[in-house]
Amino acid sequence: MSDGVTVDGSLFEALARVLQPQGAYAEELRAAGFDVRAPKMRYPNEVLVATLDITHKHLYPDLTREQAHRRVGQRMVGSFFDTIFGKVVRTLLQVLGPERFLVRLPKIAPMGTTGLHVRVERPAPGEVRLFFSGQLLSPSFIAGAMEATSTGISVELVLPANPTAFELRVTGLR
Repeated sequence: MSDGVTVDGSLFEALARVLQPQGAYAEELRAAGFDVRAPKMRYPNEVLVATLDITHKHLYPDLTREQAHRRVGQRMVGSFFDTIFGKVVRTLLQVLGPERFLVRLPKIAPMGTTGLHVRVERPAPGEVRLFFSGQLLSPSFIAGAMEATSTGISVELVLPANPTAFELRVTGLR
């Protein structure tokens, strides 16, 4: 059953490039809705979360689920920036800079997702708090992807966090 949240297929394109699934790993991804040989334009967010969980099982069994999701987020950003949509995001990030990009995330996020709501607060210069709400999200994956976009930033998951609503505190912004 879909929760109404969808993700742009370019994210999956980046994941396929970085993770290079084969054998049982690729079969489990296919069964979950992500066939690396037949990419789609959009995927239900449940498929992203399932992909992250399957990747945890196959590539990072020694890590916790959250650590594995964060690692995948960190690893896939470079490949994401090589996709058509990723090039648009990278350009916005370069033009705006990390802090202004994050402040505008509520307007930027709908370009790549549906059903996701983001609210931003700026408690101090160089710090942004992001409040996400939606269904079946991976806070750790999002945190890892954000960390990989800019050197020197720190992304902290503010507890308690859950898959439907969470807060990220980003510091070290310039």
